[in-house]
Amino acid sequence: MKGAFAVKFSVIIPTLNEAGNIGNLLAALQAQEYSGDWEIIVSDGDSDDDTPDIVDSFAGVLLLRGACGVSRQRNVGAQSASGELLVFMDADDFPAPDFLQRIAQSYRRFPFAVACPWFVAQDSGFLVRVLYLGFNILFFMGQGWLKTGSGVCLIVQKTVFETIGGFDESLHLGEDVQLIRRAARYGWHRHLCIALKTSGRRFSRKGAWKLMLFYARISPYVLLGQWAELQKFEYQAAPYKEE
Repeated sequence: MKGAFAVKFSVIIPTLNEAGNIGNLLAALQAQEYSGDWEIIVSDGDSDDDTPDIVDSFAGVLLLRGACGVSRQRNVGAQSASGELLVFMDADDFPAPDFLQRIAQSYRRFPFAVACPWFVAQDSGFLVRVLYLGFNILFFMGQGWLKTGSGVCLIVQKTVFETIGGFDESLHLGEDVQLIRRAARYGWHRHLCIALKTSGRRFSRKGAWKLMLFYARISPYVLLGQWAELQKFEYQAAPYKEE
């Protein structure tokens, strides 16, 4: 945008067999009201469905293929990014038309090193919506001390991302929180009051209570930053491609 809120974004999306979701996200991104400079990068983990073809049908979207593993895919996408702010999104996110504009405004008022939006579960039952509300309150209240969030959407200064070496590719669980804490050493960590609709499919597929109990089991390891011990758990919401 030409003006006070000008900032260049690089939106980076790791995908693996996301043909049912990626088109909706890309359409929502291309409908953004933000008139500034920004780019979309899809880092695909060798999908064997129509994901690459759908991405190719959207003009101006850069498709990278070959990297496998969500952290690796994010890092590869970031290597090709030229934006001041990296916005890591999941394929089942659905941003409102003013999403990037509001992030730019917030960033220009209070520049942050790393941030998350306010997550809203769409097409989910009452329990899942309540769980999302609880997560948001925890993330918001813990901005100054707990420093936690979700890889469903992470916004990071590119210079900070490069300084800390990006996502730790040795982690299959907790890599998002670890990145937040490392990035927060170089500036503010914020949980923005900017809504982002995202799918509650992880809870719907595995069962809300089952997944909630799983998060309760791993929470002490996350809070204490015991990343090696955390890797002994199998992530109950993965792989995302299993519907």
